[in-house]
Amino acid sequence: MKARLLTAAVGIPLALGLLIASAYFPAVLYVTLFLLCMIGIYEALKAFGANKTPILYAPCFIYGAVVILSPFLGNTVSSMSVIAAASLIYLFVMFAILLRKHAELKLEKLCTAMILTIFVAFPFMSIELIFDNMIKNADGTTSYANGIALVIYCLILSWVADGGAYFVGRAFGRHKLAPVISPKKTIEGAVGGFVIAMIISLASAYIYADVLNYAEGELNMVNVAIISAICILMSMFGDLSFSAIKRQYNVKDFGNLLPGHGGVLDRFDSVLFVCPTFYLLSFILPLVK
Repeated sequence: MKARLLTAAVGIPLALGLLIASAYFPAVLYVTLFLLCMIGIYEALKAFGANKTPILYAPCFIYGAVVILSPFLGNTVSSMSVIAAASLIYLFVMFAILLRKHAELKLEKLCTAMILTIFVAFPFMSIELIFDNMIKNADGTTSYANGIALVIYCLILSWVADGGAYFVGRAFGRHKLAPVISPKKTIEGAVGGFVIAMIISLASAYIYADVLNYAEGELNMVNVAIISAICILMSMFGDLSFSAIKRQYNVKDFGNLLPGHGGVLDRFDSVLFVCPTFYLLSFILPLVK
């Protein structure tokens, strides 16, 4: 608990500093996301024992790098074309490895490596899309300040729900939410985390848009509330999903980069579900009237 709080005390200001700096120097966020994506892929591959077949690492890292760097191409058509071509090449290369190592490499292991790489790379890419594509200035250029505000909002939805569930669960938890997958999670904690995250996220959106008047237009608070509620539920789904992966492969944490929290995937598991959901829902339920 002490290590967890100490890491949070150092990590939260550092994360906020990087995010604020990214509003002025976008490369800060791009580099950070690239590094987090590569570390996340490594942690995911290591969790199921890919280190016993190290030949899997290179194509997974290269494919993850192509995905996370694709938004730099400037438009969606070019980006998706490159990802489609890279996906086909990735598939061919991985099956070429299967042919070369068929005596020691099972198809299940190969498919697991591919799924987990995709599972990490595309959600990290969605953070870039939220930052770079969702809000434009009047002249059509990217509004990086508002882009960072949206990224921070997604982090609030993820981490406040997780933190709220943790503390409410410790104080009032009685009924197990998923006793086999994650024995410490409780229904009371999940409900408490949901309520706390909704209150803080909507209050943050209101202050940012209506009190400080930073938003590009008037927020549709009904749509914001609906998206927030769905994203909070997805954050819990993501947390449980990555817990199931750890349970499958009998690992406590994906890594030890963050004392008390584990690795990148232990801290970003819910974020990797929230950000793609937020990005997709924003097309169906516009945030701005």
